[in-house]
Amino acid sequence: MTEQAPSARAAVALWYALGVFGVLNVAYLWVRRDALDAAARDGVAVTALLVQLTALAVVFGAGYVVFARFLWQRKGWARGALTVVAAVHVLWIVLSRAAAPNVVVLLLIAAGLALTWLRGTAEWVKQH
Repeated sequence: MTEQAPSARAAVALWYALGVFGVLNVAYLWVRRDALDAAARDGVAVTALLVQLTALAVVFGAGYVVFARFLWQRKGWARGALTVVAAVHVLWIVLSRAAAPNVVVLLLIAAGLALTWLRGTAEWVKQH
């Protein structure tokens, strides 16, 4: 078995980090729930919003981690699956008008996609 491509290692690490980052981000929001309740206007249901954000963070995080694991196992289809999850994530960010606060997430997604589709990663996956 050949050694892992550096771009593949970096891609997998970045997808794992993105999955964990999303879950930690929403966990931080839960910790700060009282401050969010105090800042909420117009009867916004903060708890309902946090539940929705938690569900999305878990779904996207699980998608990134599971498919990154398959990429690590040299499953070629995992690159496409990661791309679909990332595209849906970006679409959700844009449609929810939350692009400005999620610039870091968007940059991580772009970097993850670039590393996932680099020639080194593609050749490493195809060697299996």
